[in-house]
Amino acid sequence: MLALPAGFVACRAAERSTAGPAPPPRPSDIPSTLGGSASPEATDKGWHKPKPPAKKCKVTAIAEPTCGAWWGISLGEYELTGLERTVGRKFDIVYEWHGVDQPAVPTDGELARSRQGRFLHVNVEARRFLQPGHPAVRYSEIINGHFDGPLKAQAKRFGKAGQKVFVTFDHEADAKTRYNVRGTPAEFVAAWRHIVDLYRKHGADNVVFVWNVTGWSGNFGKLPGLWPGNDYVDWLSWEGYNMSACRPEQKAVLSFDAAVRPMYDWVQRHGPDHGIDRDKPVMISEMGTTSLGGHTADWYRAIPGTLRDLPRIRAVKLWNERVGPCDFRLPVTGGLGAFTAAGADPYLNHAH
Repeated sequence: MLALPAGFVACRAAERSTAGPAPPPRPSDIPSTLGGSASPEATDKGWHKPKPPAKKCKVTAIAEPTCGAWWGISLGEYELTGLERTVGRKFDIVYEWHGVDQPAVPTDGELARSRQGRFLHVNVEARRFLQPGHPAVRYSEIINGHFDGPLKAQAKRFGKAGQKVFVTFDHEADAKTRYNVRGTPAEFVAAWRHIVDLYRKHGADNVVFVWNVTGWSGNFGKLPGLWPGNDYVDWLSWEGYNMSACRPEQKAVLSFDAAVRPMYDWVQRHGPDHGIDRDKPVMISEMGTTSLGGHTADWYRAIPGTLRDLPRIRAVKLWNERVGPCDFRLPVTGGLGAFTAAGADPYLNHAH
């Protein structure tokens, strides 16, 4: 049994602005089929470069690849270059979290990642991240300009990223913890538009706006009222999880396909009825499975095939974290080898 490289589990507490999940297992406790060493100073030199698709791919003005899809990660407590060394490739997108009260967004470290050729995806939460516990704020406070100072500062910093940056405001606005809690759906839309207008006015011309919802079929009826409009959204986004090992109400195992396809079909069939452009690119902002024993690998291996079958999906990001009883971390679930294999698929490898 080989231990994971030390860099894979290096704590990122000093870099993250959110409270981290429970500490990861010790490297010696984690089963892995991969070996080798990693260090924070790791570079692209010597990495395996999977053969790109034969078709020449381009990247559009809204950072959409014209073929294939981006492959990304939400790091959790793991260190980026060690994780990239372990999976044998650079991630196309790294997902980060901040609040509307933080002027220094993106951070210097995140800007450095962008300049190294990775896209940033930043979720700007309707929360005060500079206060303990990150208390939520009302959408009306954003609409009324209470946070215009830090938001203008964010816009200027995003403009320095050196390439396109994905930004979401208050992800999962349809979730029960947010819907009609921080404000009405109409106030969410107004707050979204206020931030987009402010960013555009203050130098963030490189920001690509990603509208994110849960993707759960029971919430489809809420989505029309949360739609900011085609002029204010560049990408559509939802999530794809299997939580059969941690949610008693989910009795059946959901494959990646079964998790992401219902929302895909809804957008294609009903999106135009609600003013949603069904041709916009799609990002699966979070995905993962809890442990399926010997079948965890099958869950990850199937991802490239589903992406080929659902061609509007142009980006996928792993949620490599633990939330309450649901643990999606690759070393814990046993999905590391299969996730690595999926990330080496030619469909998920092309130049920015």
